[in-house]
Amino acid sequence: MKTASVILFALTLFVYDAFAIEIRGRVLDEKYFPVPNVRVSISTGGVTKTDKFGIFSLFAESTPYSLYISDNSLMNAVLYTNLSASTPEIIMFGLPFSRNVNNEMVKVEFPMVQTGRNVILKFISSDVFYSEDVVASPGEWKKVLNVIFPSYTDRINGRIIYLEKSPTSFIKYAEYPVTIIKEGYPQNTYFDSLTAYTFPLESFVTIYPPAFAFDTKGFTVYGDFLSMHRNAEIMINETEGDIISSKVLVPMNLPYGFRLKIEGRGGFTKGSNFVSYTYSYPGSTMNISTETAPALEAPQDKYWGVSNNTMFTWNYGSGSGVYVAHFHSFVPVGDFYIVTIDKTVRFPRSYAGNVIDGNEYSWQILKYLTYTSVDDFVRPRLFANDQGYKAILTSELRTFRINPF
Repeated sequence: MKTASVILFALTLFVYDAFAIEIRGRVLDEKYFPVPNVRVSISTGGVTKTDKFGIFSLFAESTPYSLYISDNSLMNAVLYTNLSASTPEIIMFGLPFSRNVNNEMVKVEFPMVQTGRNVILKFISSDVFYSEDVVASPGEWKKVLNVIFPSYTDRINGRIIYLEKSPTSFIKYAEYPVTIIKEGYPQNTYFDSLTAYTFPLESFVTIYPPAFAFDTKGFTVYGDFLSMHRNAEIMINETEGDIISSKVLVPMNLPYGFRLKIEGRGGFTKGSNFVSYTYSYPGSTMNISTETAPALEAPQDKYWGVSNNTMFTWNYGSGSGVYVAHFHSFVPVGDFYIVTIDKTVRFPRSYAGNVIDGNEYSWQILKYLTYTSVDDFVRPRLFANDQGYKAILTSELRTFRINPF
C-alpha cells in the first residue's frame, strides 16, 4: 500500500506539471527600470520575489489568473486581473524610479555657445538608463549630465549627443561614445573644433491641437531614437496655449532610427485630462486627437461610510483601453492599483495586505489606450521603443472616508 501511495503521489505531480503553466514575467517601474526584490503572488497559489533583473517565475494552475505585486517598504501594491500571458511585462505603478540605481555624473565641455543659439546635450544608450536633457545657453561652454542606470551593473555604454540650433535652423550634430563607471570619478567629455560634426538640416512638422475647448492644452515634440532604450529621446519643442495650429522646426536627419514623438495634452480645472503619444516624421502634418477621460460615477465625492463591499464605478471614456484604479490612503500613506478591463471594482482594503489601511482616501481612474485586454497591456515590447498610438486618460480625483471622523 505504501508503494501504491508513492506512485499515486508521483502521478499527481506529473499531472500538475503537465497542466500548470509557467509564468515567467518581469516587473518594471514607470521609467522602465527593473524592480528587484518585490513580492509577487498569483491567484492560483504561489509566492515569489523578483530577482535583480526584475524577473520572477510562478506556476498558474489555470487561466485567467491574477498577479499581486507589492512592496511593503514603500506601502505600494498593484493587482493585475484577467491575465493569460506566460511572459507578462508588469509595470509597477507608483514607482517613478527603482530605489536600486546608480547615479553618475559626466562633465561635458564644448565651444562657447554663440549669441542666438543653444545646444541640447543628452546621454543615450541601448541599455536601461535615464538621463535628463540639458540645454546650454549663449556664453556657456560646459555642463554636467546625470546618468542613472540599474545597480545590477557597474558600468553602462552609451553616447553623449550634441545638437546645436538657432531659431531658424539646426546647425550641427555630434556624438561622443562613453563608458560610465559606477562610483568612478566624474568623466570628462570634450566636443571641440576637431570633433566630427554632421549637419542635420531642418524641416517642419505642422501640428493641430485638439479643437475641443479644454481649460489647458498643449503639445511637446521629441526626437525619438527608435533603436535605443525607451528613454532615449530629446525635447525639441514645447508649446502651451489655446492655439489653432503651429509649425514646429525639427531636424531633418538624426541617427538611430530617428522619428518624431508628439505628445498632445488637454485638461480641465476639475482634474480630468489626457496625454497622447503619436509618432511621425519631418515634413508631416499631425492632428492631435481629442480624448475624453472616464467619468467617475459612484460613490460621490466626499462620501463617508465606505466598507469592504462598496463598489466603485466609472464610465468608458473614449477609445479602447485598460483601466487602472488608483486608491490612495492619506494616513498611513499607501497606494493600491488595480489593472482591469471592468468598469467597476470593489474597495480593495480587505485584500490589499495592509498597504492601504487608513480612514481617509482618494481614488482616481486612469485609462490606457489602445489596448483590448490586460494581456495586451502586459505584452513584452518587440522593439526598444513603443510603437503606434498611445494615450493616458485621467479622471477627476475624488475623496472618501470609512468613518466620518
